Amino acid sequence: LSRHIDVTFLVRESSYWNNVIPAEESAMVNRHILEHHVDLRLGTELAEIINDGSGKVKGVKTSKGDIIDCEWVGLTAGVRPNVHFLKDSGIHIGRGVMVNEYFETNVPNVYAIGDCAEFHTALPNRRNIEQVWYTGKMHGETVALTITGNRRAYRPGIWFNSAKFFDIEYQVYGEVPPQLPADEDTLYWEHKDGHKSIRINYKKENGMVTGFNLMGVRYRHKVCDQWIHEGRDIAYVL
Repeated sequence: LSRHIDVTFLVRESSYWNNVIPAEESAMVNRHILEHHVDLRLGTELAEIINDGSGKVKGVKTSKGDIIDCEWVGLTAGVRPNVHFLKDSGIHIGRGVMVNEYFETNVPNVYAIGDCAEFHTALPNRRNIEQVWYTGKMHGETVALTITGNRRAYRPGIWFNSAKFFDIEYQVYGEVPPQLPADEDTLYWEHKDGHKSIRINYKKENGMVTGFNLMGVRYRHKVCDQWIHEGRDIAYVL
């Protein structure tokens, strides 16, 4: 799109990223994608890439039967660790390189970090393969301590992630699932321009804040992390 090439975007979910972010934030991203003149097709998957007869793409067929003429197809459905080259190395691999909480493989003095590493046992509320930039940074810091003689287990702490949807910056601190848990309530504010929002989730029982979702607004990570770590309630945070 930045090269002034028309883009059609197929999204298998009924709303963009609604398996990760709540409905209001997802709707905001939908609107923002459309504002950038992307042909956004929700609830639609790629069924077939159509060959022009010479090995080049000339179009695609969607799961709804539509034919879209195109010259280029990009597939962006998740991350797959590239570990095939290790299959005969003696290093245990699954989907990724198998590691323990110290990033140690089954071979002494061989480590794996980043989105090629797969934990034998995932940490609570975490995945076996972590695919975001900030965890990769923490992986490197952790294994560096071990390599330099201060063996340290990986303890990433409170969840954090960030991304950018065109002009809208997204940040999450703590747990903000797409569906609000039964024992939690949420405070949600959205600016009238439709490009900024703040969400704070908290426990119904005691008001303890569990997570922040920010769209187009930046809070200080360390402050939010500390509030969640200390169990501050919603009144204190506000």
